[in-house]
Amino acid sequence: MICYAVPTLKKNIKAIEQNIPNYSLPKNDLFLHDRSTQTELKKLAAEYKQRLSAYLWLSSFSFFEAFVSGALKELIEFHGGADKFIGSGEKAGHRAITKVQPKEVVASRAGLSGQYVHHKMDRYRKQTRILTEHNYRFPSELFSSYGIRMLVSKAGELKAAEIPDLLTQALHFDLSTDALQRFDRYRKIRNNIAHGEPGNLSLAGAFDVSKNLRRLASHIDDHLVTHFFVMERFRT
Repeated sequence: MICYAVPTLKKNIKAIEQNIPNYSLPKNDLFLHDRSTQTELKKLAAEYKQRLSAYLWLSSFSFFEAFVSGALKELIEFHGGADKFIGSGEKAGHRAITKVQPKEVVASRAGLSGQYVHHKMDRYRKQTRILTEHNYRFPSELFSSYGIRMLVSKAGELKAAEIPDLLTQALHFDLSTDALQRFDRYRKIRNNIAHGEPGNLSLAGAFDVSKNLRRLASHIDDHLVTHFFVMERFRT
């Protein structure tokens, strides 16, 4: 609509300047007391594509940021809220630590302690397989409750620069090198716009930003629904 309206305004101003009958500046709908002159409006009209591109760029990036933050909050609420989500992870870790293990597990766990010795690789593999078959929780799994706590801490204060690490490290999302570089470029340009240095922007470029971020958001949504929106309140 803006791309129709601005050329029409420019046409009206040109007709007024040429004294063509029946042309005048229209009154705007919202700023009834505005007294912008023809000269001021001409200047704004000349720059409107650049300004519109900047606004679209900002809004697209802001919508994506809001999507990631909102998805994170929704995920936490799905699991019963922050306290319950953290508590669930801590209880699972505590159960694993205090569980009385069978002798086979105790022996295999002991065999995997101490310094790594290269010639014992086959023995390590066997002992690891035994622990896995008994659903033994390895150290990396025991740290999960701390990871949940860190995830919750980011839910209210997530910064754009932290989104790639959140996606890849916390949510195990496959963010390609191209997608990461594109996101970083979008973020830097967004920052430049916010600081009054938009550079040479175009509407086509702004539409690409919107399209690419919508596609990325869709992939993230599918990933979260598949792997993280899974009820676990009835785990034993």
